[in-house]
Amino acid sequence: MRPLLAAAAAGLGLLMLATEAGGQQDSYFSLVSRQLVEEECPGLTPEALQAWSSLQVHFFDAQALAYGGQESRWTALAAGFEGLSALMNNLEVAYQCPVGATRHFRQVAEWALGLGHPFRARSLMQMGNIFKIQAMSRWWKSKSGGAKRFQPRLQVEYTIAVTQLHAALQVPLRRVARFSGPSRPRVEVHSICNYKPDPTSNTGSECPLPGLSVPNHRAYAERHGYRYVLHTELPLPDREAHYSKMLVIHEALRSATAPDWVFFIDCDAFFTNAATSVSDILETYGAAAAAGPHFLVAEDPGGINTGTLLFRRSDWSLAFLERVAASQFGAAWDQSMFFWELLQPELFQLGRLEHTLGQPPGPADFKLPPEVAFVHQAHLNGFVPPASRDWSAYEWQPGDFVRHFAGCPWQEGHCLGLMRETAALAQRELLGGGSGGS
Repeated sequence: MRPLLAAAAAGLGLLMLATEAGGQQDSYFSLVSRQLVEEECPGLTPEALQAWSSLQVHFFDAQALAYGGQESRWTALAAGFEGLSALMNNLEVAYQCPVGATRHFRQVAEWALGLGHPFRARSLMQMGNIFKIQAMSRWWKSKSGGAKRFQPRLQVEYTIAVTQLHAALQVPLRRVARFSGPSRPRVEVHSICNYKPDPTSNTGSECPLPGLSVPNHRAYAERHGYRYVLHTELPLPDREAHYSKMLVIHEALRSATAPDWVFFIDCDAFFTNAATSVSDILETYGAAAAAGPHFLVAEDPGGINTGTLLFRRSDWSLAFLERVAASQFGAAWDQSMFFWELLQPELFQLGRLEHTLGQPPGPADFKLPPEVAFVHQAHLNGFVPPASRDWSAYEWQPGDFVRHFAGCPWQEGHCLGLMRETAALAQRELLGGGSGGS
């Protein structure tokens, strides 16, 4: 199927090099494409304007195919992947017009959904959502005198898409399965706590989190016989702390005394179920056996959250972490780096034909690599308000494994109050030997 689609796309003039000046082919859409790009993406460099204009022509040509018959729609989807690949292969150009990237990812996601690929559509929407966040951040920083609202229609359409697809396709919440193997794996718990004074903070310039979460992390590790490693110095001292976590995990996994698993937990996250072990989480998600996944991460409507991560000691994990560390896709911090590396290259590839009863034959839907397992937030990364509500994500409940303050910073009084409350509750749970739940 894939060679056929590539040949059809080439024959229709859909192959393009978006970053080469003069690479745009003559098309009915050439003039209007340039006008639209100039209107929607003001301030582009000449090279970026040429690339984005070529890309818009490409997507208009693909859109024409999308209104054809079944084979034509598959060709349109393949062409859409080609256009998105051009964006991801030239992020310097993509970042100059993130709202354009947002629209193109959504368009291709809708084509994928129409062809019966809901998992592919979901991941494409989540990738587009990352560019939307970047576009919104840029608007917020320069909104004085400009538009008072950021793309409200686009915002609502994306919210509907990612929340509905998440509701339909998310990992189901299940009871935690207690570890049943002959011997428990060796686990290390790692965290980075490195905060600079913040004179703009509403709660004082010095961050109190290390005094709240570090005792929690250490007590949980001691209870289960895990080694706890606190990192106060960054491998990348000139960047924010989250860009060092993949290096910290990589170093732990390649050491001479490497454990079987590394559990990384952010400094603004707390263990809240003393009875649940890391081995129990591995058992619940099929990772306790040698043939199971190598990387466990919590999913949410927007993709994944890397506040907690579980990595198996393996060549696959080391190679994956090296790719993440080298990634330039930091549009949503380290999360977009991890997310893109676990999706590619399969997200933009149409595989072998599958025959489903009552459906015309077509390539199979996208699947995560077998080395990756998404975990329900209750078992790895429960959020607190306002992030849980603003992001339409799961909100932490008593008995959940970890409470993470993503989107709720210590600099805000409400958030710091919740952090202190969580630290006290978790300490009583750990000291009291709570039975947990979930």
